[in-house]
Amino acid sequence: MKHRVGAVVVSAAVAMAVGAAPAQARFAPPLGDFGSQAPPPGKLAPRGSVTKVVAAVRNIGGSGGYAPLVSWSARNAKGAAVPGNRCRIEVTFPGQRWPMYPSTACQGSAAFPNRRYTVPAKYPITVVERTSGAFTTVTFEIG
Repeated sequence: MKHRVGAVVVSAAVAMAVGAAPAQARFAPPLGDFGSQAPPPGKLAPRGSVTKVVAAVRNIGGSGGYAPLVSWSARNAKGAAVPGNRCRIEVTFPGQRWPMYPSTACQGSAAFPNRRYTVPAKYPITVVERTSGAFTTVTFEIG
């Protein structure tokens, strides 16, 4: 009898603990997010409202393979460059699930001398401005 009463008390305590504090799952942020919650409207948005991103890529690797230099320019609806450092630019390379380079500069460039491509193919590099969702993909080809 003592064992039955003890088992009932323990199972009731477990049921109360589980029912009182439901587990909450923490989900990973979307791909490319800087790991923070979305800012309140108007707090982070770049001046001039980005509507498109213009990007280019060129080789800085010489004969040792293609080492990309990626440049970008966030643009507004009139096509003018958006000034400042309030953009959320992310550069993603082929074969990578996560952005390889984040920046807050609306106008800028980044060199990647250690990332060399040598296999003949056509490679896309994506540049995204996360605040507006504007993005572009530039490609380079190794023949």
